[in-house]
Amino acid sequence: MHIAEPLGVPGAPFETLHAITSSVDPKQARLIFLTDRQGERQHARYAAMIISGQGPEAAVSMSALAFGPHFGEAGTQALADLTHWANSHDLPIRETVLNAPEFNRVVAEPDAHEVAALIAASNPSDAGIYTTLPQKQTD
Repeated sequence: MHIAEPLGVPGAPFETLHAITSSVDPKQARLIFLTDRQGERQHARYAAMIISGQGPEAAVSMSALAFGPHFGEAGTQALADLTHWANSHDLPIRETVLNAPEFNRVVAEPDAHEVAALIAASNPSDAGIYTTLPQKQTD
């Protein structure tokens, strides 16, 4: 398995979205959203992991941490736009939830063993989850 350099810029939703959509060939690809929240999606951070190909020849591209309500309106919109892009190319969408410290480390420096574990732990996901997220609320 080949793990490419991260795509995008941490905390920059639209730049990261553009990096993914302009450099990833959606043919035979899969999309796994990684998040640090379950049940509190209005505060969630997301990164995208795109797997192209199968088995030992697979290539993995991890996005920078830049999607979701944690990054404001732009983060929420970019997550919805990435979901629409994936749907328009018939990419299956899956999700893996990690605890916050592990999430930060894995997104920054994934290794082949961790990537395989993330793929195995992922679950099919409904695209509507990512296109109808509420905005982050301030307390």
